[in-house]
Amino acid sequence: MPVNLRLVTLGPGDAADLLNRKHPNARLRPETVHAYGQAMREGRWILNGMPLIFSESRLLLDGAQRLAASVETDIPLRTFVAENVDDRAFHTIDQHRRRSFAGILRPRGVLNHHLLANLMIRLVRYDERAMTSPSSPLASWAQLAHILNTSAAHREAVSISLAMQDSPLPEPVRTMIIFMGYQVDRAVTDRMLNALHHPENYPLEEPGVLLRTEIERGRENAAAMPSTTKLIALSIKALNAMLRGQKPRMLAWAERLAGDRPAEEFPLLEGYAGLGPLSLAKSDAVTGTDGAALDDGYAWRTEIIDAAVARRYLTMNVAGRRPIATHVAALTRDMVAGRWVNNGQPVCFSRSGLLINGQHRLLAVIEANGRIEVPVIHGLPEEAHATYDTQPRRGIGADDTVGSFGDQALAIAMANLLWRFEYKTEAIRSKRASTTEIHEILNRYPRLLELRGFARRMVEYGRSSVMGYGAFVIERDDAQKAPAFLRALSTGADLPAGHPILTLRSTLQRLRRENASQAEQLNALLAGWRRYKSHLANAPAPRRPAPGDTRRAS
Repeated sequence: MPVNLRLVTLGPGDAADLLNRKHPNARLRPETVHAYGQAMREGRWILNGMPLIFSESRLLLDGAQRLAASVETDIPLRTFVAENVDDRAFHTIDQHRRRSFAGILRPRGVLNHHLLANLMIRLVRYDERAMTSPSSPLASWAQLAHILNTSAAHREAVSISLAMQDSPLPEPVRTMIIFMGYQVDRAVTDRMLNALHHPENYPLEEPGVLLRTEIERGRENAAAMPSTTKLIALSIKALNAMLRGQKPRMLAWAERLAGDRPAEEFPLLEGYAGLGPLSLAKSDAVTGTDGAALDDGYAWRTEIIDAAVARRYLTMNVAGRRPIATHVAALTRDMVAGRWVNNGQPVCFSRSGLLINGQHRLLAVIEANGRIEVPVIHGLPEEAHATYDTQPRRGIGADDTVGSFGDQALAIAMANLLWRFEYKTEAIRSKRASTTEIHEILNRYPRLLELRGFARRMVEYGRSSVMGYGAFVIERDDAQKAPAFLRALSTGADLPAGHPILTLRSTLQRLRRENASQAEQLNALLAGWRRYKSHLANAPAPRRPAPGDTRRAS
């Protein structure tokens, strides 16, 4: 049955009903639901062509986060829906590498795209009160791109900062302070930066001079060198003091306390409103996001794409987009091996005719000299390019009766070792198996999943993935002798001095301490297994008592 694609508007009630059909392995991500909901409330939600995907058995394979956001906000969801997708396609969805914001800006020809992206991400973290947290910002790349379309202030800050290369304040700190400070008081910000650069022209208690003192202290003592985060905090404190007309004796912000906990709240710049007002502003570059009917200009159909069509489509690609070679290689292997399935995700073109999603599949078609059948959508908003591949990779499941399993990362690592040592050829440059290859291995060899417990127990003797895969190889080699060997290896109990298993345990522990490679650990384990089998074969047979001999065998 062919995949069917249609455009619909779902009310929150419909969204809730469909959410109940989600795949057993699907999990809601609160941070994603929050980001989607925020975009919907602010009228920034973009119809980017990515559909809700339903399998032949009517399971929801993709789209749970969007449906949950519609339910949470009580806002209708305008979306494409793909139906009749192969049930096996669940594990092939969201197997991209997450796009960086700089990678989204670069194809647009944005000047200093890396610096601008870093500035935006820091400003978002500041707004979210997460400057001291390693977590990713909640704001979507599409939201940040929208802000850049509504204001030139960020580009101006980067440009001004780059003209101050000889400033003692590092560029990431300098650029952020210029942007925030200029939103509050440009003259005060310029005075602080000038005092920082030329302290000899200002009194010692000038906040910019005090900031320079902290930087110089770090230069004299590497251990006291303030981090980027601390320099931003100290700069904000200096600006606040100037805005109040204060002359502090010193600037201080303790970044950490015992236990690696933040020592104090990150300071807030007085009078700075954050990115909120800019995110609500309307942009002339943004169209089709205000609830108007979006059917006009959209066209979609299912196409069979061969190498010639793929080459033609790639000439329409967004300039500057860099493909991920390993992802292309994985897709190519799947196509050559006949594992590739149409998962309902379309190849997408913007209203100006640019290819904005689907590059890797098209490149793989050319490499494989194959043919694939996929939905193709034309006429999408230009800004939809910033909305693809923004979420973390989806985990890989196995088709077991439970529908899900724990310690997934270990199972994947063990399956990847099996692929590396038993499937990978010299022609394959990738270091990791494709998602489909991992999925196939886990289903072909369910014993790998069962050996995770043994693998975790043996972490003192080797990487869990090595110990689990090694146990699998050993059991496959000799199912009769393997249980006793693995049991003795894990406990070391009742073994005489010099026994090959005791020697192996010592060798594995040494390699573990030396952080030896997976290959070295696996070779040592399998060599110890071979010595054990040789030991059994050469061991003298137990003496059988002669008839009538009542003496106990010693």
